[in-house]
Amino acid sequence: MLIPLFKKIIEFFDSFPEIGPRQAMRLFFWLVKQDKETKNKFLENLKVLFENVNFCQNCFFPTTEKLCLICSNPKRKDEIIALVARETDVLSLETAKVFKGKYFILGGLILPFEDKGLIKERLKILEKRLEDGKIEEVIVALPYTREAEPTLKHLEILRKKFPQVKFSFLAKGIPLGGEIEFIDPETLKEAIEKRISP
Repeated sequence: MLIPLFKKIIEFFDSFPEIGPRQAMRLFFWLVKQDKETKNKFLENLKVLFENVNFCQNCFFPTTEKLCLICSNPKRKDEIIALVARETDVLSLETAKVFKGKYFILGGLILPFEDKGLIKERLKILEKRLEDGKIEEVIVALPYTREAEPTLKHLEILRKKFPQVKFSFLAKGIPLGGEIEFIDPETLKEAIEKRISP
């Protein structure tokens, strides 16, 4: 019933994280039903996105400049970074309005059946930044899940290699199995303020 072009587009939407086949189909049919003006705006915005968006050279958050708004803000503390798995974690922590440092985005977690190349590359970049001696504290803001354990083991190696850098962890207000992205701002605020050092 669906022509090959439609199937290709639905499969493309289905490849998005946390979008299943049914949602992909809904997105496709919603898009098809839009008026010409909406479709044109959508295409224009996508074109700008693909042509102008890069990653911040400091934290890897998407931006149109060399540095994102947080990394280019002189009021933010350079010596403290929050290490997060994803860009959405940055947005959640910013909503709590308590963290005054900067971020470092790993791009995911080291998982058994996923490509670890990007994360390992970013861990090497983090190591170089720790060697510079400008970072005094790394707040590990990874989810409290079993999936995060291999990533935490890599961080343990860094912690031993750089004893002069304080590695702290979000307080246990974050529930076991909790993803940073879905934690409410008040809990995040308390978790940052009452962070613990091992």
